[in-house]
Amino acid sequence: MSLVRLTGWLRPVAMLLALTGTLGLTACGGGSGAVNGPSTPTTPIATLYTLPAGIVVAYSQVPATIKIVGGVAPYQALSNNSAVLPVPLNVSGDTIVLVANPVAVASDVPVAITVSDQSGQSAIANVTVRYAPLFENGLTVTPSSANCGTNVCDGDTAGVQAIATGVGSAPLPGRQIRFDVVYGAFSILTSNPALPAASTLTVVTDAAGAAQVQIQASAGATTQQAQIRATDVTTGQQQIANFVIERTTSTNNLSVVPPTATIQTQYNNSCSSGFIIDYYIYGGTPPYTVASTFPTGVVVSPSVVGSSGSFFRATTNGTCVNPLTFTIQDSAGKTTTAQLLNIPGTQAPPGTPVPTPTTLVVTPSTVSRTGANSCTGQTFTFVITGGTAPYNVSVTPSGGIATPPVVAGSGSSSDISGLADGSGVSTVIIVDSGSPTQQTRTATIACN
Repeated sequence: MSLVRLTGWLRPVAMLLALTGTLGLTACGGGSGAVNGPSTPTTPIATLYTLPAGIVVAYSQVPATIKIVGGVAPYQALSNNSAVLPVPLNVSGDTIVLVANPVAVASDVPVAITVSDQSGQSAIANVTVRYAPLFENGLTVTPSSANCGTNVCDGDTAGVQAIATGVGSAPLPGRQIRFDVVYGAFSILTSNPALPAASTLTVVTDAAGAAQVQIQASAGATTQQAQIRATDVTTGQQQIANFVIERTTSTNNLSVVPPTATIQTQYNNSCSSGFIIDYYIYGGTPPYTVASTFPTGVVVSPSVVGSSGSFFRATTNGTCVNPLTFTIQDSAGKTTTAQLLNIPGTQAPPGTPVPTPTTLVVTPSTVSRTGANSCTGQTFTFVITGGTAPYNVSVTPSGGIATPPVVAGSGSSSDISGLADGSGVSTVIIVDSGSPTQQTRTATIACN
């Protein structure tokens, strides 16, 4: 009887527990695939690393690069020794250009570059910075002739030399140095009859550490910039030299006659107008273009000269110029200059009235003092007007002091001090700056 009663009590409890479990599974997404769909798979982020994977060797002031692979761009980089190897914090793209600062002779400096991305990953690139002594004297280009100065004439040759040095500037013989044409109309001359000119050539340094090649500019090349590079094959260290190829073949010695023309009028109040100067152009590569530094200061015709030996005409228009420069450029880019000076004369025009200065006046003209302390410690003021300023003021006999001794303008004054009781009569002398005739006035101070 008690067993039946217990079973009847448990049945509703069991049903309640079953219902509660079903609701819990539904709330958690279990029990039925219709409540929550399948989850979206995420793309894994690639591992961040740098190339080359091993140690990078960077020579002082010789560029090297590190490439960043994987991770999430943009990247950031940080050097643990920015004094030796600085890097930009924010990396542009996926490449870091390394340019190390100079380090001590024959010493290797380890530097760690930490690269981080936007996903929180980081990678370390280990760099060894080494002393780079190889081309401490630079790369020199020496023209074979002086016809173009320090430039290389078109069709002409020049010597290019790099000196490889080691610790203590000791020469490094037997070093392979590769020379390359970077840009410009020139070639490197070789000893190979089948290929007498090339764009690259490797030579070995001699006992003095020098590596030399001959280059030749292309005949008829226009005036242009050029660049050659020397690379140490063993280390990759480089040096470049910039030079100019100058066109000089045919009639290319560009010149202008006259190089300078000076026009001066008689009077000092004007410059010439309507005066004509013809400038003849020779050499270069016609046609020529003419421009001036003061386009409104002179009339130029024509502005384009068609042939060698022809001229352009400059006509003055009354504008004073000292100097006006003409720049003449030929079609090959070669330039030369000529000048025009249009200046006033030194004489005053006839009939120009000469102003008459007003009369120099000193006020007061006389001062007289008697009695105790009438002059001792006293100051006497004189006002100067008229004449031509400035005025020089002095006192005689000596003992009196004029302040200031030079009076700048009409209507100003000078103070006389330093006189004593009983010193008698002192004379104050005022001289103006008139030309050609100066005016002089005097005033007296009587200390009785």
